Amino acid sequence: MANFRFGSNDYTVNIRTQHSASLLQGWGVHRLVLGFEVTAHDKYTEDAPFLVSGNLWTSDLPSPASWVGVLHAPGPIGLKPFTTTLTLETSVTDQQLRGLEKTRAGADLTLRADLTLTGLAETRHWPVASDSENIRIPHAAWSNQLAQVDAGAFVDVLVPITTVEARATAARRIREAKTAIRDQRYEHTVTLARQALDAVREACDTQNVNARAAGKTPPERDQEERWAVLIQSAYNLFSGAPHDDTGTTESFTWTRADAVAAVATAASLLARLEDLP
Repeated sequence: MANFRFGSNDYTVNIRTQHSASLLQGWGVHRLVLGFEVTAHDKYTEDAPFLVSGNLWTSDLPSPASWVGVLHAPGPIGLKPFTTTLTLETSVTDQQLRGLEKTRAGADLTLRADLTLTGLAETRHWPVASDSENIRIPHAAWSNQLAQVDAGAFVDVLVPITTVEARATAARRIREAKTAIRDQRYEHTVTLARQALDAVREACDTQNVNARAAGKTPPERDQEERWAVLIQSAYNLFSGAPHDDTGTTESFTWTRADAVAAVATAASLLARLEDLP
């Protein structure tokens, strides 16, 4: 909660984020609206007008480009004896949205608002006070906003932590892999995705079913065999990350897009086991 103090012990204004955001679509530039709650304490003047302004930055995201934009309010706010709401706005481009998506890597979006309150009718004290408020927007809520402005699409895959030890271990590998993406350790991410597939291959008897499928042409394979071919192909591809075989996998390189694709594939195949005996 941001705390703005006016006078030595006269009154304070608190601004707390609602951890919500909305995107309003434009032509390549969109309006980002953030919600806050405002509460005044002690010897303030009711309806005293204040101008709220500031800057929005990314927070806890591994990127040198941390500034997002200038924050402004639609107009002055008035201090009330009860909690009121405040909206602050800034503009974000399509390029900025792509950058935020890459750096947050499927995690919650974390931002920081550096705010300044200016008392437009303050006569007793210095009229300006500044503080910062951290904002955390949940992954699902932010992804929904991106979809509404056609800036992206998302699919969330819930991998349950079951009582089956191998599957529970695989689910934890998916968690570790998401952290590895944020840390830009892409080869390690693909290695973790490959390890997560061990539980899938065991549950689906992939090696035997894939061997049976290898003796048939693709149109002759049944559904189980086609799933086995997919699972084994993903496993073979991801195995290039932990191995440095001369002449083949030693030259493999892994990008962020590769890592995301590997985790999404492993997670979806692992989640599919919930419907299998």
